[in-house]
Amino acid sequence: MEGGRSSWTAPPDARRLEPGQDAATVTAAQLRQTIERLIAAGHWRSGDPDIWLVADAGYDGPRLARLLDGLPVQVLVRMRSDRVLRRAAPPRAQGTLGRPLRHGGDLVLGDAATWGTPDATTSDTGLYGQATARSRTGCITG
Repeated sequence: MEGGRSSWTAPPDARRLEPGQDAATVTAAQLRQTIERLIAAGHWRSGDPDIWLVADAGYDGPRLARLLDGLPVQVLVRMRSDRVLRRAAPPRAQGTLGRPLRHGGDLVLGDAATWGTPDATTSDTGLYGQATARSRTGCITG
């Protein structure tokens, strides 16, 4: 494995799920084994940048990240365009009666009118021309 930017990948072996098995649990176990082998072989050492795990929309990114907690990884998963995220609940006004809100408004990925103002925006890729990425904080998968 090379240091720095690389197109190196380690795709896990295809595995058929048995009845009752959870895809995220099986995937996380395969990834954990691969990462532990990389570390044992000396391809990642303390102080190195985290290993990026990149997956398509069929994977549950937050769950994978939780199942791989404790490993030097960053999990990036494409979200389907029909996903809906819940914004954080707004602060509760003093003296408000009733149960506090659990969530704020919806952020529907397929509806730009629900997006609001991004917390961060970038559009310069340097090598590949313009590609816009917008980031929002405080959303919960729904």
